[in-house]
Amino acid sequence: MSGFSMLPDLHFTGGKAAWPDARRLPREGLAQALVESRNRTLAWLGAFGQTRRGWTVPRQYDCNPPLWTLGHVAWHAEWWCLRGVRHLEQGGIRLPVASEPSLLDGADEWFDPERIGPDERWEIALPDVSRVKQYAAQVLDGLLRRIALLANDDDATLYPFRRALYHEDVQGETIAALLQSLGVAPAEPASVGLAASVSHNDALHFPGGNFTQGWSDADGFAWPDELPPQKVYVPAFEMDAALVSNAQYLEFVEDGGYEHPAYWSAAGRQWLMMQERSAPRYWSRHAVTRSWVVSRFGAERTLNPDEPVRHVTLFEAQAWCVWAGRRLPQEIEWELAATQNRGLQWGALREWTATPYEPYLGFSAEPTDGEIVGRFGTHQVVRGVSFASPARLRHTRARTALLPEDDVSFVGFRTCAV
Repeated sequence: MSGFSMLPDLHFTGGKAAWPDARRLPREGLAQALVESRNRTLAWLGAFGQTRRGWTVPRQYDCNPPLWTLGHVAWHAEWWCLRGVRHLEQGGIRLPVASEPSLLDGADEWFDPERIGPDERWEIALPDVSRVKQYAAQVLDGLLRRIALLANDDDATLYPFRRALYHEDVQGETIAALLQSLGVAPAEPASVGLAASVSHNDALHFPGGNFTQGWSDADGFAWPDELPPQKVYVPAFEMDAALVSNAQYLEFVEDGGYEHPAYWSAAGRQWLMMQERSAPRYWSRHAVTRSWVVSRFGAERTLNPDEPVRHVTLFEAQAWCVWAGRRLPQEIEWELAATQNRGLQWGALREWTATPYEPYLGFSAEPTDGEIVGRFGTHQVVRGVSFASPARLRHTRARTALLPEDDVSFVGFRTCAV
């Protein structure tokens, strides 16, 4: 594990039970999941070794530094679960304030994403690697101890711990994307996984009708942006059962798709001009055979025509759709199709939709929802999970938001009939 030891379950022993619903984990299941998530995080980070030199990597403009990510994961869990955050009124605005100091002096200035922007995260001097690791272990230990002493398993009581769990799960996937961007192989190759092949892509027909979008259950965990549920009428539509494959996308590339402005939106043309791109990120021509190859965590592989195309921006997905006479699904179409479970193949990659990321009607933000609110209006809705996601993140109601130019994430797309 390159210096990382797996963390024991400090308070819940006697074997692991299986809970079928990850969003309704009781305290014992939640404690086990927090340990499993941390082990997963450390497994991805194991590629950077034990010393500061290994963790000092070239700047990647679409990612966060690995040491900052580990510190942020710990800070986020500590903030939500251990520091007694309360809200104070100041000038008519409710501000979150911690009642307890952090276990690491300076953590608020280093790891609070609302205090330190993406550029600054690559520039600041953080504590030594061993100190940040120790901080992360101390926070996890504190979480397990606190969970063991909770008065009950009510949703409100467990909410901050569930939120900390899902947040770390998502951050683990961003570390995997950083490794891909750097061309670094994971310390545990088995953790890479493979995106499922697209053997056939049948058309699924949905008659439409009234549909309840969002989290409508009376119990369980839901992210704020999944609330409140809303009834919406969805017209009939036809959607691909599977994601667009490398072979399908290659036709667009070889047809000069990147050279025809008519296929691209105004924002897409601007992005294309800045990038000078002629194929998806990580695609290239073999120096000798001139066949297409892709880079996967630093290893060059022949392009697999049956795998879903990945690491494409929203602009590239939109351009392919114009070229093919198709369109991206609306967010609500994707959710309806996944919820009805009529053959939609999803879970290999996150998926672009045609819907800008906005709050549902009636959304009410808490002061601690700044990261979510900050993406409204600038990001695009992405649905589904990827091969790098823990299984518990897979949920038909879950929303993700990415910037339109994001091609570092494990994201692809499927299409609908126009």
